[in-house]
Amino acid sequence: MIRNNFSWAYSKGYYHHSNPSTPDFYTFFDKGILRTERNLALDVVKGKTEGDILQAKEILAKSGYYLDYRNKAQFNDNINMCSGRAVEYFCDLMLIDGAMQGEAYREALNLLTSLQTGSWIDQDKVKRQLEGRQLPRYSEQGKATKKDEIGTNEFELVCKNAELGLREAMHGANEIVGQTMLRGKLPGCELDYLGFGDYQEGSVELKTQWDTNVDTDKPRANSLPNKIKDPHLKQIAGYWHLTGKIPRIVYANRLGFVVFQATIDQLEYALQDITAACMRREKLMMVTENVQQLLKLCDPHFGDSFVWRDMNPEILKQAKELGGVTR
Repeated sequence: MIRNNFSWAYSKGYYHHSNPSTPDFYTFFDKGILRTERNLALDVVKGKTEGDILQAKEILAKSGYYLDYRNKAQFNDNINMCSGRAVEYFCDLMLIDGAMQGEAYREALNLLTSLQTGSWIDQDKVKRQLEGRQLPRYSEQGKATKKDEIGTNEFELVCKNAELGLREAMHGANEIVGQTMLRGKLPGCELDYLGFGDYQEGSVELKTQWDTNVDTDKPRANSLPNKIKDPHLKQIAGYWHLTGKIPRIVYANRLGFVVFQATIDQLEYALQDITAACMRREKLMMVTENVQQLLKLCDPHFGDSFVWRDMNPEILKQAKELGGVTR
């Protein structure tokens, strides 16, 4: 019954909304084409569905699939995404599980070093990035070490600063709760809105800022923002709508951390943007019969969106063909 009611969305692989921080074209391509292929391939490899196992493995490899240190599936991973997950893992172990700092750091480092990137990515550069993130070239304040000074590394500094920032953001809490699934309706939308809050049921989010040129001997710190970044504001505005809790966000880099609490005006403004984007996506799905038609109505933003960076060239070519771009 429910599937029939929402067939205009489900038939395109779109089952719920999430933070609309990526172009419509990419979102529909990812949900309707890539994830559909990936999920079928995973079922074949796991023996849940009959099919060509070699072909299924090729599809997964093309999507950069691997199982990380915690045996969780990852796709199209990169050094910064993996580093961010590893820092959150460190904070979970420290703040929720009560682990000792050394133990938590070792576990987080194991997660970081389990990183695997797609075969089309420069593997030597990835190796240098992982090594650079662990080089003991900084003081406890995150500054470059002086001659003969014993240093620490960027990854450990970000772990510690993230933990300190979260402790400040959650000061006074009787209990610290980790990642929580949040689901509900946005005004004027038919499909559910889904998100995963980092801490305290969506009221505290963690974002990590990583050095650029970390694979060289001249890395540059990614400075802490002086306000909440727009994509992150939209993310926490959705959580605020679902929970009613005024959210805080922690940014951490090797130099320190900052904590921001969003204002009601900021949240209301961002929520309007989210709602408008999700309503637009629903209307686009309702007036098209399939994903191919849907993509023809969307601007792919091939030249100006981060989502296409480091994508498998074969998948990028497929996306361009569906978008009517021939070169």
